[in-house]
Amino acid sequence: MKKSSFKIPVEFFKRSNIVLDFGVTVVSNVVVGGIIGYYLDKWTFNNKVLMMIFLFLGIVSGMYNGMRLLLKEAKKDEKNGDKKS
Repeated sequence: MKKSSFKIPVEFFKRSNIVLDFGVTVVSNVVVGGIIGYYLDKWTFNNKVLMMIFLFLGIVSGMYNGMRLLLKEAKKDEKNGDKKS
């Protein structure tokens, strides 16, 4: 009986995990900002101003945290690349 020569591409899954983490970080920040803005707006003025402000803050926060995550992973990858050389 032949043993299968299929190997799991570990590096592909590491890269996919980074992209998935980035997406989840950005989307979750935007959703949380939108929900906070919606309920504050519903509770106070009812003119969608607070929703737009908090949605914008959620987008900015999501992009900031996502970029921090990507830069941290890039620095870790660069450090591991130096060890391999």
